[in-house]
Amino acid sequence: MPLLPGYEYDIFISYRHNDNRNGWVMDFVNALQEELAATIKEPLSIYFDKNPHDGLLETHNVDKSLEGKLKCLIFIPIISQTYCDPKSFAWQHEFVAFNELSKNDQFGRDIKLSNGNVASRILPIKIHDLDTEDRAIIENEISGALRAIEFIYKEAGVNRPLKSSDNRNDNQNKTDYKNQVNKVANAVKEILSGIKKPSAKHPVPLLDSTTTPKIEKSIVVLPFVNMSNDPEQEYFSEGISEEIINTLVQIPTLKVAGRTSSFSFKNRNEDLRSIGEKLGVSNILEGSVRKSGNRIRITAQLIEASSGFHLWSQKYDRELHDVFAIQDEIAKAIVDQLQITLSGQLVEPKERTQTQNVEAYQLYLKGMAFYYKRGLDMFEGLRCFEAALKLDANYPLALAGVADSFTMLCLHSYLPPETAWPKALEASRRALELGPDLAETHNAVAIIALFNERNWEKAEKEFKKALELNPTYLQARSWFGLFYWQSVRGDNDEALRQAKLALENDPLSSYAYIILAVVSSLANLHEEAISAGLKAVECDPNSFSAWHFLGVGYHWSGNLTEAIRPYKRALEISGRHIWTLTSLVVAYAKANQMQEAKIIYNELIVKSKLSYVSPSCLSITAAVLGKNEEALLFAHDAYRRHDPYQIVTAKYWSESKSLRAIPGFTEILQMLAYP
Repeated sequence: MPLLPGYEYDIFISYRHNDNRNGWVMDFVNALQEELAATIKEPLSIYFDKNPHDGLLETHNVDKSLEGKLKCLIFIPIISQTYCDPKSFAWQHEFVAFNELSKNDQFGRDIKLSNGNVASRILPIKIHDLDTEDRAIIENEISGALRAIEFIYKEAGVNRPLKSSDNRNDNQNKTDYKNQVNKVANAVKEILSGIKKPSAKHPVPLLDSTTTPKIEKSIVVLPFVNMSNDPEQEYFSEGISEEIINTLVQIPTLKVAGRTSSFSFKNRNEDLRSIGEKLGVSNILEGSVRKSGNRIRITAQLIEASSGFHLWSQKYDRELHDVFAIQDEIAKAIVDQLQITLSGQLVEPKERTQTQNVEAYQLYLKGMAFYYKRGLDMFEGLRCFEAALKLDANYPLALAGVADSFTMLCLHSYLPPETAWPKALEASRRALELGPDLAETHNAVAIIALFNERNWEKAEKEFKKALELNPTYLQARSWFGLFYWQSVRGDNDEALRQAKLALENDPLSSYAYIILAVVSSLANLHEEAISAGLKAVECDPNSFSAWHFLGVGYHWSGNLTEAIRPYKRALEISGRHIWTLTSLVVAYAKANQMQEAKIIYNELIVKSKLSYVSPSCLSITAAVLGKNEEALLFAHDAYRRHDPYQIVTAKYWSESKSLRAIPGFTEILQMLAYP
């Protein structure tokens, strides 16, 4: 039995099976078990796959099979000359998986020790000196220097695992096998002691082998009900809910359901226990807003989801300009009630950089409501953001809204790059300058660095900062996974990880399912892509993007006939969106329905003479119809004008295969300089 409930083992030993051919790993495990018994009072459980022939096969669901076994307190990888191989089973499904799992459980990966030092729950045992590139691989994964306990025997030209029979005086390292085993046991003891005491980063109750960890602190903030007669105030009441969410997500020990999932329960009167179960949260905040003239009344109730018991409730009757203070008071009250502490002290939620102009704030909230709808509604959102800035020119969230609006209007082929990029760049620059503590401002800078500046390092840095400030920010998480990791870097694994994290944070979000559908298609996981597309449509049947990317799922799986139906539905909703017209040309051409493909291609050409049409879309469609010279002209035009859709589709997307097959397109890929 493990020391703590909720874990399958205390220690997981990970190794490459080739390193145990002579029994070294098995001998080490046996020696460690003996040393642990003499070092630690409680018996510890160790998972060690002794027989590789009884291990997981290609036909098994690796993630599910290892899910339980990896729930351990300490992970010990045996680092050899062959362990740091991203393609290997041990690396991909054990080391990388545990590194991510431990970061997100109740203790965190890094544990504060009683002496003030910090130790990782990943405790590497090194049995070979490593090549520089292997050390870089492991240090990149753990985001720090490799600190291992070494079991290496060195002589001139010798680099092998240390054995119990080796004489320390013959070893250039002068290490003794028994002493090294003792060091491992003492390190395990230190880490376990740190886990049992509250950590500055990952607060947990004092634990011993008989206590049960507290249930994870978690909450969903439902959209506050508009009690005013004016339906325009709907934006205001929803905005209050959203700002409370944005304040609470800054607390690292509190799980907060994402905005889209929480807002999916609007006007549904669903049972609170059902909401808690669907979102995996223990607590629910609900409330109402009544606005009359310059007065506002806000009521809020914190409810235990499983029982419906009211933990706290409060009514606020204030002047309208007090709305920001009320939001902060509600967030602080939630922290007080849920006893969210760091190092024994209650957390004070940080105030987000905000305007003090209530009218500007209301315009921003209204703008975001339109922005979330996508399509032509984004123009109305942009107008709201610009109106807010006329009232408060230094409002960073409104500036970020302007930047995002111009970026998305360009990406969706509503505005030409020449119009969009200068305004997006200036707005994002000022937004970051005025609101460096906001995830929204860093995300605005990141997406422009990616699509316009083609500055990959800057994009990655800014995405990471946005997610550090708000790990549940769906736009940053999704774009970081799909656009950066997959469309630019071609890393399917990291893209899938980011998409799944987005879905964990926002499990009822159509948009999160859309992103999962796209990254799954790109990774050739076609069944998963179609399943995610169907879920996206189920969550929001009026979403153009959900229907479009469901079509993409069928299309890229080779089921061209089935792809046509959702594509046509996407066109009905969107008013013949350029993306779907492009996909239909490719689908019809691949299905040898050339007449239909040419009709839509001609429609795109006519549109391009009347208004802006992404030259990347024109290059894709021309290429699939064999119009190679036209395709290259359009592709060069897209590069010159910084068409964002080219960054997304050029290197990895299935729809661009015909384009990539044109010899002259290689030059454009080289100029884009993908990492």
